[in-house]
Amino acid sequence: MIFMATIVIGGGLAGLAAAYDLARAGEKVTVLESAPRFGGLASTIPLEGIHIERFYHFICRADHDLIQLIGELGLSQYLHWEISRTQFFYNGRMYQFSRPHHLLTFKPVPPLQRLRFGLHVLASRFRKDWSDLDKIPARAWLMDKVGKEAYYVIWHPLLGVKFGDYHDKISAAWIWHRINRVATSRKGLIGQDYLGYLEYGTDTVTNALVEFLEKQPNVTLCGSVVVEEILIDQGQVNGVRLKNGEILQADQVVSTVALPILSKMAPNVDARFKEKIDNVEYIGVVCMLLHLDRPISEAFWTNVNDPEISFNGFIEYSQLNRHVREKNVHVLYIPYYLRPEDPRYEFDADYLYKEYSTMLKMINPDFDDHWVKSYQVFRARYAQAICHTHFVDLVPEYETPTRGLYVTDSTQFYPEDRTISAAIRVGRTVAKLINEKRR
Repeated sequence: MIFMATIVIGGGLAGLAAAYDLARAGEKVTVLESAPRFGGLASTIPLEGIHIERFYHFICRADHDLIQLIGELGLSQYLHWEISRTQFFYNGRMYQFSRPHHLLTFKPVPPLQRLRFGLHVLASRFRKDWSDLDKIPARAWLMDKVGKEAYYVIWHPLLGVKFGDYHDKISAAWIWHRINRVATSRKGLIGQDYLGYLEYGTDTVTNALVEFLEKQPNVTLCGSVVVEEILIDQGQVNGVRLKNGEILQADQVVSTVALPILSKMAPNVDARFKEKIDNVEYIGVVCMLLHLDRPISEAFWTNVNDPEISFNGFIEYSQLNRHVREKNVHVLYIPYYLRPEDPRYEFDADYLYKEYSTMLKMINPDFDDHWVKSYQVFRARYAQAICHTHFVDLVPEYETPTRGLYVTDSTQFYPEDRTISAAIRVGRTVAKLINEKRR
């Protein structure tokens, strides 16, 4: 007799969102998270009495799934929108880069290409069909639309910060959605950009989901539990085996972990499906979080294109979240995307801080080591799938050929970037599939 239950592997927001909808439908659910805390890549650390995310996040008005869930959980009063300021450090000089008129005075790009850049952002904002862009490299598409100089000054470093050595492979569909998502957060055609944040960070949503699930008699939440293998017999899931040898029975398993981890967990999965997911490449991220006693700039987002600086940008989260700033906590993220096998992936925090602090002084000559109260480095081996051309052919279905095995992964966000909203969407999509089959 098959034990009727669902195991969700991963307690990030995709897993918690799936469990939330499954539990409300009466499904018996067990959530297994390998870390002590829930939240996944959106999990937090304590910092001077508040919780700060290990990796930076922000909310756009296009993030409908996240905004909807915030409303369902009764948390809308904690969602705030602020004017977002962007700047661009190019060859030793800082330029404002938030408003259309800033673009018109951005001298590193020829005047005609500045105009082409602005028109391209506008066209991307209103474009809906991206299917043909999946076949076109982002570099070729952007060069054609904005010009060579505009591409190398503006877009090339932005692709570099996200995809490192893989930037030449990225499809135009991915960069189109990135433009579209941020552009829709602008008020009007020439207004200011507004980005959102949760007053207490992503913990606001994570904690609400966990608190709800903990109250349900049909739900079990387990932290610090590592799944060794998804058990499959004659093409049907029948449970999981934990690292400690314990076996948990279930007729359905939802995997929310990265595909390379899933591939190792499920050696007996359908062969064609395994071959497909094994062809997906990922890039890792090493993200430095600096806690400062004052702001380093007035902008939330700073793009960097300078031959003497190793990183392509930094994010001053406290310049978006005024609730953090009002507590005199100033938080700066410096992300660096690279292959997980790159030796730099293992560089320790002290080494990276020494390198980065010298470069921060190039950007802001007033910056001093005494401003820094602490610094930490966080790593994610499978931070982002490499969304190359024809990537749509590699995106796995939610329901796999193995009966009872469902998959959510950041590849399914495509062409969308890795966002909290997309994680919630895929988690709830899988829950809907399961609930419909149970009827």
